[in-house]
Amino acid sequence: MKVLVAMSGGVDSAVSAFLLRKQGYEVVGVHFKMEDDLFFSRYSLNHKVCCSPDDTSDAIKIAKKIDIPIKIIDLKAEFRERIIKDFIKDYQMGITPNPCAWCNKKMKFWALEKIGKEFGIELFATGHYAFVKDGKIYMGSDTKKDQSYFLSLLTKDILKKLILPVGEMKKEEVRKIAIENELLVGTKPDSQDICFIPDGNLKKFFENEGIPIRSGPVKDIHGNIIGTHEGYQIYARGQRKGVGIAAGKRVYVIGVDPATNTVIVGDKSDLVKESIKIDDLNLLYDVSKPFDCMCKLRSTGPLIRCRLDPVEKSVLFYESAIPVAGQVIAFYKEKELIGGAIQM
Repeated sequence: MKVLVAMSGGVDSAVSAFLLRKQGYEVVGVHFKMEDDLFFSRYSLNHKVCCSPDDTSDAIKIAKKIDIPIKIIDLKAEFRERIIKDFIKDYQMGITPNPCAWCNKKMKFWALEKIGKEFGIELFATGHYAFVKDGKIYMGSDTKKDQSYFLSLLTKDILKKLILPVGEMKKEEVRKIAIENELLVGTKPDSQDICFIPDGNLKKFFENEGIPIRSGPVKDIHGNIIGTHEGYQIYARGQRKGVGIAAGKRVYVIGVDPATNTVIVGDKSDLVKESIKIDDLNLLYDVSKPFDCMCKLRSTGPLIRCRLDPVEKSVLFYESAIPVAGQVIAFYKEKELIGGAIQM
């Protein structure tokens, strides 16, 4: 059987392709170019981001090593239109988006399906740490690396075609396989940060995009001005580091007001919400009544008990929860992923 493997140039996708080849699949690699190589040359990076020129070179070398064809697909225009523009729009509205989750849905798996149809390949594979069993998808066995959260916006039609070869493995096992089989990337660092903001500098990113960044007031929850910020677009709800307010105690960003260019700060307790509305609900089961389940508000966050109402598109939390508008919320039945949505 033929399988199309998304090869990022990292160790997880390299081992995924290697294992599938070893299992007898006819493997075709595909590597996506989301940014120009010239874009990355502007940065002196001491850490890893995905989609860099090194990744492209590594993906090609890995494909040659395990003797599979690889296709390099230019998605730069689509990436800017589908991901970067929405990222900018959300931040301008005071929302903190999750570009990696949207990239999976709108770019990587969209492209895999499109390319698969073109070449008559119905199965896809990636190096995500989650696993598929009996048509259901579960959290990865390596809880520190679990990436099911980032797959929660994918539809049932995509998931039933998906193979996740490393999902039941520990990261150390994956690296060991890569090293023992000379796959070149066994010790390569994991990707970090948003690929189109390689240095993590939001302010510089917006300025380069022609977005005016103006300083403005920082207020407490009572409306008192207690400081000055560098531009509301570079602050996210729940942020503590980089707030730059000498309040004599830890303060957190509670929210921003784009209309008045204001950042509001408060105590951690001010971030807690009992319930939220959600958007873009994607359930992997047909459910029309409220039901209890577990949820994750961020990829590395704990599982929280909640009640999901798919009709009203709302979530009631049974435990302390700090939601962030624009971020993904993933839903689980024990360790089974049952859907996802966007926090509002």
